[in-house]
Amino acid sequence: MFFSFSLDPPGPPSNPRITGTTKTTATFAWGRPHYDGGLEVEGYIVEYKKEGHDDWETEMQYPLKATEYVIGKLQKGGKYHFRVSAVNSEGVGEPAEVEKVTELIDQETLPDFELDAELRRTLVVRCRASIRMFVPIKGRPVPEVTWSKDDTNLKTRAHIDTTESYTLLVIPDCTRYDAGKYNLCLENVAGKKTGFVNVKVLDSPGPPVNLKPREITKNSITLQWEIPIIDGGSKIHNYIIEKREATKKAYTVLSTTWQKCSFKIPDLEEGAYYYFRVSAENDLGVGEPAETPEPIRVSQAPSAPENLYVTDVTADSASLAWTKPIHDGGSLITGYVIEAQKKDTDQWVHVTTIKALDYTVTDLIEGAEYTFRIMAVNASGRSDPRESRPAIIKEQTSAPGFDLRGVYQKTVIAKAGDRIKVEIPVLGKPRPVVSWKKGNVALKETQRINIETTPTSTILNISEIKRTDGGQYSMTGKNMLGTMTETITVLVHDIPGPPTGPIKLDEVSCDYVLMSWEAPENDGGVPINNYIVEMRETTALVVGNIFKSTGLVDGIVYEHRVIAENMAGLSKPSKPSEPMYALDPVDSPGRPVALNITRHEVTVSWTKPEGDGGFSITGYTVERREMPSGRWLKANFNNILETVFTVSGLIEDATYEFRVFARNSAGAVSAPSQSSEAITCRDEIEEPRLDVDASYSSNVVVMAGEVFKLEANVTGRPIPSLVWTKEGKELVDTGKLEIKTSDFHTTLVNKDSLRRDGGAFILTASNPGGFAKFTFNVKVLDRPGPPDSLTVTDVTGTSVTLTWEKPDHDGGSRITGYIVEMQGKGSEKWTQVMVVKTNEAQVTGLTQGEEYMFRISATNEKGVSDPRPLSVPVVAKDLVISPTFKLLFSTFSVLAGDDVKIDVPYAACPKATATWLKDGAVLKETTRVNAEATDKSLLLIIKEACRDDVGTYTVKLTNTAGEASTDISVVHYIVEKRESTRK
Repeated sequence: MFFSFSLDPPGPPSNPRITGTTKTTATFAWGRPHYDGGLEVEGYIVEYKKEGHDDWETEMQYPLKATEYVIGKLQKGGKYHFRVSAVNSEGVGEPAEVEKVTELIDQETLPDFELDAELRRTLVVRCRASIRMFVPIKGRPVPEVTWSKDDTNLKTRAHIDTTESYTLLVIPDCTRYDAGKYNLCLENVAGKKTGFVNVKVLDSPGPPVNLKPREITKNSITLQWEIPIIDGGSKIHNYIIEKREATKKAYTVLSTTWQKCSFKIPDLEEGAYYYFRVSAENDLGVGEPAETPEPIRVSQAPSAPENLYVTDVTADSASLAWTKPIHDGGSLITGYVIEAQKKDTDQWVHVTTIKALDYTVTDLIEGAEYTFRIMAVNASGRSDPRESRPAIIKEQTSAPGFDLRGVYQKTVIAKAGDRIKVEIPVLGKPRPVVSWKKGNVALKETQRINIETTPTSTILNISEIKRTDGGQYSMTGKNMLGTMTETITVLVHDIPGPPTGPIKLDEVSCDYVLMSWEAPENDGGVPINNYIVEMRETTALVVGNIFKSTGLVDGIVYEHRVIAENMAGLSKPSKPSEPMYALDPVDSPGRPVALNITRHEVTVSWTKPEGDGGFSITGYTVERREMPSGRWLKANFNNILETVFTVSGLIEDATYEFRVFARNSAGAVSAPSQSSEAITCRDEIEEPRLDVDASYSSNVVVMAGEVFKLEANVTGRPIPSLVWTKEGKELVDTGKLEIKTSDFHTTLVNKDSLRRDGGAFILTASNPGGFAKFTFNVKVLDRPGPPDSLTVTDVTGTSVTLTWEKPDHDGGSRITGYIVEMQGKGSEKWTQVMVVKTNEAQVTGLTQGEEYMFRISATNEKGVSDPRPLSVPVVAKDLVISPTFKLLFSTFSVLAGDDVKIDVPYAACPKATATWLKDGAVLKETTRVNAEATDKSLLLIIKEACRDDVGTYTVKLTNTAGEASTDISVVHYIVEKRESTRK
């Protein structure tokens, strides 16, 4: 049996159709033939002819392998017929023609895309994996594709690749912050389509939100917070709560299993400062903590303010004044809350929050009655309210008046030489004009006598007052309702003159003296109250009127004088009376003993005499004698008041003995004391030693504004000298730095500590036996200094890149971040843009051509530094850069049938226009060969490369700054041939 096979050209392609047109192109599509002639269809030939013409034109000289083709370079707006024929190894088959004539017009189709099943559901990825979203797109003209996500700049975070047929978003190495809703928008002239993809990133949770104290008492703090915005894709099981004292570095864990969003920390030290932080935990671990930015002081709400008064009322306002609370609750009063209540209403209306102690409430209703109340606020909350008396709002007028309740019986009494300040409240509305007189003459103001005027009072000031300043002072107030005059009396008291002498001794007996005198010629303006009689004891011998009085001590001379006294004080004394003489012996002091001995000095001590001769001991005399046969010599040249004295100027290795005489106020001198033991002048040396509390072995840490104290005990012989130094300089006692040193102890106190007050304080004790040192390390925690060297490294029309250096000082603790703030031109408000931990920030979302100012502040555990502003404002505008290429390779080798993607990096600003050429002619783009562009590179994509793709490709870039071009060679095309055998 024989079989025969018929091999023929293929049949016509199925379903020829035009799927889209522009004014100069048409997209032609078809299906495979129903009959392939018994052989594989190798390709298709596309032909077209213009309406009214007879000849068909062939678009390509070789068969197309695709079933869709874009026919270009047609006559704009023309009408055409199209047909396609299939080709196999036997030849070209019959053509299939599009039934209707096609008119070339721009066809518009709505943008469209379709999310696959994985993207329609929530896309779940693990932390550190890649997020990949591939979405096919349609639309004519080619729609503009926009990806967006709240709170994220996807241009810097994601790689986005978009062509005519798809858009691809890739985020490598994702984190929890990449979770959320990704919005996709397609838009062209035909319309717009939007959609979104939800992404869940499996990770530990983000930090809790709005961590703050909800309640503070004198020994506890209750914290509250909200659940993290990002839960890490897993349910939060519990929270970890930690605390840290402000003076320490380490946190203490309070709880690791807490499940609520509030937590009470008991048993805290009243008045102490604490930091707190809270971390959330889920199945994947513990997330980042939320930390209180400032230390929280343990305190309670203050007591109510004292004495809320309505001090003034007008037609639409009321002035209030109050005093501070008696108790501030243990923390600083941060302000006062004022509320008002109108009569016949139950509602209290918030007026303001203010730090001052007075305020004027405005915009009130005339004729209405109001009650006001005030509450003090500290870190723990509000105090109980303090209410005022009701006040009717109306304009008030009153005649002038003076409130003299503060001037007792309208009389001011002063001593000569004093300074007086008489403040008299002035009453009346409108405020009266006040004038002063002394007697009937207008008061002449001088540097010594002047009048001071305040909004509520008039003040009479007299410095170094004299007797002549006494008299009647009158003040007169005038306003539109009348005149009022009040008078006060100023009395100046001076001391009286001395009694008129001499004193007469009218009668003298053994136990009394009767004396008399005349009154002072001048009583100082005040009646004499009494006289003071003084008696003086002296050792001088006075001739005349010697008498013996019972109870007097024999050998003492007595003199008398008289002093007059009135309310202003004591007069000068009168001339003394005749002296009276008596005498009695003084006992000797106790035997001297040596306290301290050096080569040239001896310190001796003795005890007081048992008997003082009836008068107080007024001093001592010390004598020395060199052994064995020296004379007694006086050792002191000034009166010795104490029972210890250092004798200097002695000879080394010589031996001495010492004795002491006592002297009383009568001038009597005792017999010498018993001599001391023999004392040889030779140093007794003991090396200095410093005794310092163990707490000073570690750093002394204090907060800025607090006081720190350093102290030590010292031993050694002779007594060591003590010196405090810092940074090589000796410290001295000042108003801020107080140094107190005794023989064996020293203290250094620093008040109102600043950061620069920290450092190494060295205490040195030295004597002839050697020296000892101890270093106190003090650390003052303060705000950091401002960042340094703030500069702009890049500017575009919508962004500015800033860089800066670390502050010169970190305030004694680690820099935790930087706050970036922005201010627009003409605005006084600074807006916080972001908080970063690096020394660089890119601020986006700016307006082209607008002027901006930026500043950076550093933060640490203590607080926020002063800001560092830019030296000059920045204008947001694109830089002008002529196009330049950054091509690494200019020759590319491809194999037949392979796809190739040629990436040409470039830089240009503003954005440049790209033109592609092949072998000197403008490149004709098809569905197989097309060019794309991004902000940083140009792409040439060739699919299923063939021999016609080999050649030189030229790309030209043009912008307002200039033009540039580069050549790219495509080589190494290999032709492959397959022979088939016919049967």
